[in-house]
Amino acid sequence: MTYIYDAKKRKEYGKTPEGRKSNIIGLWKFRGIKGDLDFLYDSVYINETNCWHCDKVFNGTKDRCLDHCHVTGEFRQILCQSCNMFDRWMTT
Repeated sequence: MTYIYDAKKRKEYGKTPEGRKSNIIGLWKFRGIKGDLDFLYDSVYINETNCWHCDKVFNGTKDRCLDHCHVTGEFRQILCQSCNMFDRWMTT
């Protein structure tokens, strides 16, 4: 992928599905998540409609989280923000 130098074009690109995917995967890499992130995004993350722990329905990509181990960086599950923030899935 080539870098987009024009700020206006970069902002427009960020609103496209490809741009959103690129931004999310970049954030995952920054947070230390390891593995085939393209595969996780395409086959798991984007297709999930409910939290794997509390079964809350997702309204969009902003309320779903890719939970991962902070030691190994490995993917664990797709959670809503509430379950991910408070580690509610660990209590059961």
